Amino acid sequence: MSTASQSARTLDADLIVIGAGAAGLATAIFAVRAAPSLRVRCVDGARTIGAKILVSGGSRCNVTNRIVTERDFWGGSLRVVRHVLRAFPAPRAAEFFSQLGVALHEEEDGKLFPDTNRSRTVLDALMREAARLGIAIAPGQRVVDVRPAADGFEVLIDGAPARRARRIVLATGGRSLPKTGSDGFGY
Repeated sequence: MSTASQSARTLDADLIVIGAGAAGLATAIFAVRAAPSLRVRCVDGARTIGAKILVSGGSRCNVTNRIVTERDFWGGSLRVVRHVLRAFPAPRAAEFFSQLGVALHEEEDGKLFPDTNRSRTVLDALMREAARLGIAIAPGQRVVDVRPAADGFEVLIDGAPARRARRIVLATGGRSLPKTGSDGFGY
């Protein structure tokens, strides 16, 4: 067996997304849509996936706004945020949710919410698409370290075996709502 074949067998995934909130789930979905043969795993320290999604927008989940600019974000480089918003503007975000079967409506202040006015609609759609694409989701797995490895990265998980992947994405969120798992630990 070649060294490349042996290396591929030791990998748990081609891509591990650290964080399975809205950003992590969307990242995993976009990755598999772009390369369907990828083996993708999302790991999250929270026991329940999507707690922050469920409380956002007063439990109605403000998905995006009609107009979003770099001035709407706190922290980080305005130039970097501007580039991200050009690559994925609000209409594209709305289209992504439409593709997932989440119809949106715009309120007077320009905020877009699911027509159901239930954040559960958004979380269920993300989870359904992740399952359809074969994305493994592992809750209750707090990542404590990431180390380079010869074939990619080793992801060390508190109280669980390490995972190995060719690539990783850090999508742990900030310190906005510690009760939901968004405690800044990813920093």
